[in-house]
Amino acid sequence: MRQIITVLIVLLSSSFLWAEEVVKWNYSSQEREEGVVELIFKGKIDNDWYIYSSKRIENGPMATSFEVEKSSAFETVAPLNDYTKALEKHDPAFGLDIKYFLNEAQFVYTIKRKESGPFTVKGELQFQSCSGDECLINFVDVDIAIPPLTKKEGAEALAATQGNKSQPLEPMGATEQGVEAGQSSVAEQGADKERATDKGMLGFLLVAIVAGLGGVFTPCVFPMIPMTVGFFLGSGENRGSAITKGLIFGLSVTLIYTAVGVIVALFQSTEATDIMGSHWIPNLLFAILFIIFAISFFGAFEITLPSGLANKADAKADKGGYIAAFFVAFAMVIVSFSCTGPFVGSILAAAVTGGLAIKPILGMAFFGMAFSAPFVLFSLFPSLMKKLPKSGGWLNSVKVVFAFVLLGFSIKFLSSVDLYFGWGVISRAFAVSVWIVLSILLGLYLLGKLRTRNDSPVESVGVFPLFLAIASFTFAIYLLPGLFGAPLNSLSGLLPPPDSSTALFVGQASTGAEQSDSGITTGLCGEAPYATEKNRVPYSLPSYYTIEDAIECAKEQNKPILLSFKAVTCSVCKVMESTVWSDPQVLNLLGNEVVLATLYVDDRSELPLEEQFTSALNGKVVNTLGKKLREYQLTRFNTSSQPFYVLIDHSENVLGTPIGSCSVEEYINFLKSGVEQFHL
Repeated sequence: MRQIITVLIVLLSSSFLWAEEVVKWNYSSQEREEGVVELIFKGKIDNDWYIYSSKRIENGPMATSFEVEKSSAFETVAPLNDYTKALEKHDPAFGLDIKYFLNEAQFVYTIKRKESGPFTVKGELQFQSCSGDECLINFVDVDIAIPPLTKKEGAEALAATQGNKSQPLEPMGATEQGVEAGQSSVAEQGADKERATDKGMLGFLLVAIVAGLGGVFTPCVFPMIPMTVGFFLGSGENRGSAITKGLIFGLSVTLIYTAVGVIVALFQSTEATDIMGSHWIPNLLFAILFIIFAISFFGAFEITLPSGLANKADAKADKGGYIAAFFVAFAMVIVSFSCTGPFVGSILAAAVTGGLAIKPILGMAFFGMAFSAPFVLFSLFPSLMKKLPKSGGWLNSVKVVFAFVLLGFSIKFLSSVDLYFGWGVISRAFAVSVWIVLSILLGLYLLGKLRTRNDSPVESVGVFPLFLAIASFTFAIYLLPGLFGAPLNSLSGLLPPPDSSTALFVGQASTGAEQSDSGITTGLCGEAPYATEKNRVPYSLPSYYTIEDAIECAKEQNKPILLSFKAVTCSVCKVMESTVWSDPQVLNLLGNEVVLATLYVDDRSELPLEEQFTSALNGKVVNTLGKKLREYQLTRFNTSSQPFYVLIDHSENVLGTPIGSCSVEEYINFLKSGVEQFHL
């Protein structure tokens, strides 16, 4: 009975995996001119997932492509191209700027008729879908019916679209054929999708809130709290009026800052945000902006808006009434600009490089709410004013601390400029060195050992500054190994990608792996077929690239086999190797306790004729190593996810529970339990 239940569970779970799809595709065709037909591929992408552009990048992720079956009815004019603008970001896993699509992707493939009658275009759409935890290599069968040539429709379509090719076009001359990825091809398995590519929105809004609250504790704003709240309270006779004025003030400040975000958003689009995230001009402007504000915060000069604006706002505020609360808010925003400007600039800089046109609006809205919140709170509970610390020299210290932070972030934007031109001036070692120096100087400043001209003498160090100094020195020590190649994974999004400016990370296992003259890692027992520079295993780990070769060596070594399913184009796989495999204990287990089989499911190496076979999944000929490995992973483990790790014995029995993207501790437990089970 137990066996029957187990079989049913396996079948049900397998059915679920096969039914799970990540991208739903619709296909259509449209005539541009007589004889020329565009095939439109429109994919609806699940939340938390993304797919890559059709633009191929050397040593980058797998580009989306369409392999068409030859036909006498048409000829190819142009291969698959992006039909809509792709997003762009720097991927630290590849060390490259990559293009990708969220939510929806559209591609176009252009053919030319050889026949005027109807015909069918068949082929295979190939793409890679990724989330924060896994990647899938996808092959989807495509079957598009092309209607007979209609000259009138072709001419109208051409006239309607000339000069506007960048816009998505509605299908013409054909009915959309909906095909779900996984229905006409192999199964696509989706595991727990906890992180999305654009999940930085929550973090971005939290930063906006912290920036808004930080702006309150500056010399331009903090001393104005009692005066502003006093305006709300008036004579104290009408408590309701004070609360109303406070709420109007808070709403007004929020709307004013939101308006700034709206203005920025109006002059951009999601396409513009992508350009601003990678182009050298906006990155250079933000770097200069941060440096200028940092110098101002150090006390060299003060940045202010025209005084006439503040005077006019003050005049309106003096007239009293509820409308005056708005002008008090307006005056506050203007007068405090010299202190809040860097915060606003930081939020806008993060917003316009974040890939979403709405981010400046949301960022400024949350900034305004956080900035005005203390004023509203004190208008509701005036007694809390007595607990406020008095203004003093500590406010200037807040400005100086922010100046150090701004200088640190300016390196990130300068690095983007350097990467754009490929100069190599802002190397990883340079950026880390600057951060170390800034952290040490900040620690000395917090301890009173370093002063600016606007600072008051420090007779003693408070508890809070002392803890901040400890944190600053600790951060400097944390950065120090980065000069010698430590990955510093938690800061990978802010630092330049690893380069030759730092030494190789010393946390590599001593495995005795042989290296050929070309630097290609071989297996524990000798030569590893299919080894190339492209699929070289990190940390000089010995590896094989087929299951059969790994099993043969494992028998000789009396060790279990670790099947590591991955792809050259899998960013999550690279992250796993840089964050988990780099751990010394993991490296020791990989190098000494198992025989590693690195299985690239996108390996295009041609199989010998005697090893080629017909797929049991789609009936096609499996003629490459990658297709063979992918077929094995799907039929044996009901998943096509990468990375995917399985420990097996010499008879291919699974040891323990397979695992995907995980933490160091989870991976160590996975390896240890499998090795122990093998030796029982």
